[in-house]
Amino acid sequence: MLNRDRISKVQARMREQGIQAYMILTHDDYLYLMGEDRYQPRAIIPAVGDPIVITFKGEEEEVRQNFKLDEVKVFSTVGQQIKDVVGSMRNLFQHVGQDGKIKVGVQMGFFTPAFLLTMFQKANPVIEVVDIAPVMDELRMVKDNNELELMRKVCRIADIGMEAAVKALKPGITENLVAAEIEYAMRKAGGHGTAVPVFVNSGVRSGWLHGMATDRVIEAGSPVVIDIVPKHFGYCANLCRTFVMGEPSQKHQEMYDTYKNAQEAAANFMKPGIQNRQIDDIAKTFFDEKGYGNYFIHGFSHSIGLMFEESPMPTIHPAHAAIELKADMTLTSGHSVLSVPGIGGVRIEDTYHLTQDGAIPLTQFPKCLGIPV
Repeated sequence: MLNRDRISKVQARMREQGIQAYMILTHDDYLYLMGEDRYQPRAIIPAVGDPIVITFKGEEEEVRQNFKLDEVKVFSTVGQQIKDVVGSMRNLFQHVGQDGKIKVGVQMGFFTPAFLLTMFQKANPVIEVVDIAPVMDELRMVKDNNELELMRKVCRIADIGMEAAVKALKPGITENLVAAEIEYAMRKAGGHGTAVPVFVNSGVRSGWLHGMATDRVIEAGSPVVIDIVPKHFGYCANLCRTFVMGEPSQKHQEMYDTYKNAQEAAANFMKPGIQNRQIDDIAKTFFDEKGYGNYFIHGFSHSIGLMFEESPMPTIHPAHAAIELKADMTLTSGHSVLSVPGIGGVRIEDTYHLTQDGAIPLTQFPKCLGIPV
């Protein structure tokens, strides 16, 4: 079950950068390297040698059977977990660097448990914690055939979720009930939950940068932005559509057409060798032409895979705008919202597989603004 080829590549990159161990605290890298997931994934990848897995005592038998590893640490409390990690580190390193520090990589991401990291650092002051991104990001950007098949599957699940949304949408229903229908349909289709909560934003809230689903009642004529990010064996899809209950206003139709043209042009432009900032430039020309340039938000595209946003993700890390795209990346087009105060917003987002010949859409749900009521 261990992906030893990936582990070997990670270890080689760690040695190049003087990182003596990678302490895994997140689901995505644990799944990427260990080949399975757990509720609280914990493992140590040394720069040389086999991984060390740290697991709850009730999971020990399964872990030993799955991994066939000599070293499995068993904990019963968080304190014991930290003690095991620190003990493993001390056993790994018989010496420290010239500055007296041992470099340990950690993912500095959305879901890294800060309290565990803080406890670990306090318990072992000779450890210098560094960001593992320079080791992991480039490896994870390019998807292998198995990953691409999982991405295709989760994108089909996203399409099913959006189909359920359209069937549920009607004046008088709440955002929360629409979200429930979406989640139910995706679970039935093989989804394993969502990477972020389902967004069902109606009315002026359709212009929110981030969304939620509340007990707000969706009214006739109201714009609704629906953004869904299902997971399937850890892999994520991103699909967003904007609808209007009934006949769209002229203003909303203009905003929608502007965004749709920008999104499709950006996707058609994506190819290996270009940078994310060039995708922004293409999309912004359509906003500028229609007088919406002041509302453009940079970061129109980002990578996606085992995280709903992964490198390059220029909205989180502006420097990622300079990263060159590569074949077999999976990316989105349409990440940022066109939000006009007093009107609401429009957003259309799809997931793509980047090939040598360009971007192939993996999400297929039709783009249509008006929904008959």
